[in-house]
Amino acid sequence: MYRLLLLLFVLLLPGPPAAAQELELVQNRAFQVTYAVPPHWPLTHQRTDSVEVLRYQSPDDDARLWVGQLRGRHANVPPARALQRLLRHLGATRHEEHQLSSHGLDFLESTGTCFVGGRELRYDARVTTYQGHMLLVYVYATPAVFTTHAPLLHRMLDSLTPQRGK
Repeated sequence: MYRLLLLLFVLLLPGPPAAAQELELVQNRAFQVTYAVPPHWPLTHQRTDSVEVLRYQSPDDDARLWVGQLRGRHANVPPARALQRLLRHLGATRHEEHQLSSHGLDFLESTGTCFVGGRELRYDARVTTYQGHMLLVYVYATPAVFTTHAPLLHRMLDSLTPQRGK
């Protein structure tokens, strides 16, 4: 009986906390950056005349990481303008902007609320110029997931590192 109760207790324990989830390093030679993402998040690629984006989504589709760069005539816009376009695309309603430095990159960052596909989401978006490219990196998730998985989402954002000397 004791073993049965112990087995039930172990089976009912939640999985690893969000902060403890493993991340897999991705080296993107085209963008000249390295970043980390959960290995079980599927990847899709989108390329238009204005942007190239790698989209990772959680298996439950309640959180996403996008890493991209502006292309063509849009590649040379200043970071503030690139961020405003991104926020307009996301349908951001409330947001705060501030400067942030991480791994030698100077970001303009915005955090707030947006609407994607009719769903209210929380987001954290960053833009920077690196090696002549305007890079975009952002996460968004449902408010509940953003709250419970904030450490994981921020680890993904903070993992963006330039590939030096390439």
